[in-house]
Amino acid sequence: MFMHKLILAELWKRRGQFISGSKLAASMGISRVAVWKHIKALKEYGYDIAGISGRGYSLRDVDSIIIPDEIMKRTRNRLIGREVEFFPRVDSTNEVIKRRLQDKQFQEGTVIVAGFQEEGKGRLGRNWESPWGGLWFSFLLCPVLPLPQIALLSLVFALAVARALEDFVSMPCKIKWPNDIYIGGKKVAGILLESSGEIDSARYVIVGIGINVNIGKGELSLENGKNAASLSNYCSKNLNNTDVFVRVLQSVERYYYKFVDQGFVNILEEFKAYCLHLGNEIKVKQGDRLVAGVNVDIDETGNLLVDTGGKIEKISTGDVNII
Repeated sequence: MFMHKLILAELWKRRGQFISGSKLAASMGISRVAVWKHIKALKEYGYDIAGISGRGYSLRDVDSIIIPDEIMKRTRNRLIGREVEFFPRVDSTNEVIKRRLQDKQFQEGTVIVAGFQEEGKGRLGRNWESPWGGLWFSFLLCPVLPLPQIALLSLVFALAVARALEDFVSMPCKIKWPNDIYIGGKKVAGILLESSGEIDSARYVIVGIGINVNIGKGELSLENGKNAASLSNYCSKNLNNTDVFVRVLQSVERYYYKFVDQGFVNILEEFKAYCLHLGNEIKVKQGDRLVAGVNVDIDETGNLLVDTGGKIEKISTGDVNII
């Protein structure tokens, strides 16, 4: 694997160009046959590498691929993303972490990122379509916090992602409570938290984040395509996944430590400024129950306050629809 990384790093450094097998072999101190074998292994792992006789090898689709060493080098976080692992295809990045936890082989802050998820999940058990071109990743946290405080991380990370994505688009990002990120009325990102522990403290929380970065037309189902969009829809060209990933990880860590050190009250006003429906009429579905009214506020525990006309309803869970 070490030689894989060295060859991948060299191809990444010369992305968009070809480098001959003989030059790769000389720089790595191995034979050309060994180079060919490592290139073959990298292709099987999911990297799109062109090989042309007389020209050598070139890394293609550089906007979408993820190079873990490049992410770690550029992010320089102390916790979230200090280790990054890339998989071309998984069932879901959350499930990868769960399996690794069973074997006690997973460290806090390690990020699992996939090129494609076969069984991506969203809130309320919904399917999350995760084709090539997006960012699908999860990481593990072990905060010493009661479970009600853990739930607030959903809002904290939504704000962190929204702030990061605004660096790449010319339109404002908004949050549909609790953690869906919208641009121009279309969903571009979402967050799923799964935790384990008792009421007084969580043993761990798995944070899954999905971002539609460069998802082409037709990549999403007709149903999801009506309400979803890609970041690239709001740019003149495809975005580089590495640039987006680095910025998001930096923002997520910054807001995480701000929350742990100062609490949600110091983030609340900023979250309100990004809330898509604050001050507007909404409907909130809670199982068979429907609450309708004006979303007049969000309290310091992250609940929606909805004026139904007769009283103020406090909403801690549910699916929000804007009227």
